[in-house]
Amino acid sequence: MSQLNKDIQLIKDIFNNNESDFERWDTLWQKGVTPWDFGEPSPALKQLIEEKKFPLPEGRGLVPGCGKGYDVYYLSSEKRHVTGLDISKTLIEQVQKEQKELNIPDSRVTFQQGDFFDFNPQEEKYQFVYDYTFLCSFPPHSRPKWASRIAELISSGGILIALMYPLRAISEQTDGPPYVLSPEIYQELLGENFIREYFDENPNSFERRKGNEHMSVWRRK
Repeated sequence: MSQLNKDIQLIKDIFNNNESDFERWDTLWQKGVTPWDFGEPSPALKQLIEEKKFPLPEGRGLVPGCGKGYDVYYLSSEKRHVTGLDISKTLIEQVQKEQKELNIPDSRVTFQQGDFFDFNPQEEKYQFVYDYTFLCSFPPHSRPKWASRIAELISSGGILIALMYPLRAISEQTDGPPYVLSPEIYQELLGENFIREYFDENPNSFERRKGNEHMSVWRRK
């Protein structure tokens, strides 16, 4: 069994116990079992902005399930403040410390510990949200709740950048997390409140994820 499959099996074992979501994800970060962490922003996101020239809105952005914050830093600028949200207290303490060491001001980036479904944004709605390896962390029955929360958080005319992954099982197991997704699932979840205005079924990807992800952008009605 590959190291990736070993990590995924350990994740499944942790999620099969009776702990809360906070305890599960915090345990993974404490143990350093983070097979989703590539140490840099996703190639598909960089391609969307740098090569495809998709116009990213100014204002406030959110990256739920932010991990070590690579995408948070990448998306931020003098005109864009980005909040990285994660349920793991262990992780958020790490990235807040690293942000200070990197001397990145709070005016550009904020990391916040909290549950996506009930955290309180510090100000008004967001102009953009980036979801990658976040929706796939929830079991299928939680997906409508995710979609409702996304619609609630994004301002009219704002966008959801959704890098769809995984589109097929990535280990010997068929259940999650991560749970397999599809373009049809996103359309079903988002179609009532969003219009899909960008789709790429063959984006740049990390090597082991090639052919298993699609890039999409959804505009809030």
